[in-house]
Amino acid sequence: MKRGAIVFATVCSVLLAVLFVPRVATRVLLSTVSPHQRYRVEITQYRPFPFDERAVFLNVYRDDRKLAVHKLLYTGDFLDSDFRDLYPNPRFRSEDIYELGHAMDDGSTGRPGNLRIENATQKEVTYLLIETGWYKLVVLDLKAGAMPDLNLQYTGGLSCQAQFADSKQRLASAVSIVDSADSKQSRQLSITVRGGDVAIESPQPGLRQSRCCASDRPDPEHEWLY
Repeated sequence: MKRGAIVFATVCSVLLAVLFVPRVATRVLLSTVSPHQRYRVEITQYRPFPFDERAVFLNVYRDDRKLAVHKLLYTGDFLDSDFRDLYPNPRFRSEDIYELGHAMDDGSTGRPGNLRIENATQKEVTYLLIETGWYKLVVLDLKAGAMPDLNLQYTGGLSCQAQFADSKQRLASAVSIVDSADSKQSRQLSITVRGGDVAIESPQPGLRQSRCCASDRPDPEHEWLY
């Protein structure tokens, strides 16, 4: 009888841990509202125990309704700096473009680039996540045929992920960028969602396809682990 009570208590403890730990282990790190208050971005972190690996996610709400939830942004452990130190100054660049991290606007680090983003499909893209160095940029609600142009400082390479609004299909691509040491010219870059893929291109030489995507999290096929 006593043994049965111990087993029962153990099972109850495990069930409570399974139900309770995910809630207390998830917390909001950052919350930012767009200039016209249509979008709200929350960055949440899941870390079950102090010395465990942590995972940071993007959550976006449009008019208080979920637009994108639990998009993996970053993974690290207790040896890494806090995510808010690695990617400071979360802000909306415009009503539907969110960024965080080191934008390198002064040109002191990284290289200057002009980036054209194009949705060459007939489908809406929920988000397009662009990453370079310690900088992340998210374009929200990229309509079919849209072609925004941005200034972008890049370092080492460029990666992106896109998700279609209807099918939830995710596309990803990444390139390394090699510039000549004496090059002062601003690089022309483009990210184009077309058909079933997303392409990063430039009319100037030096782009090389690389393993997707950013260095601080797994590739899209392994995001489900988090």
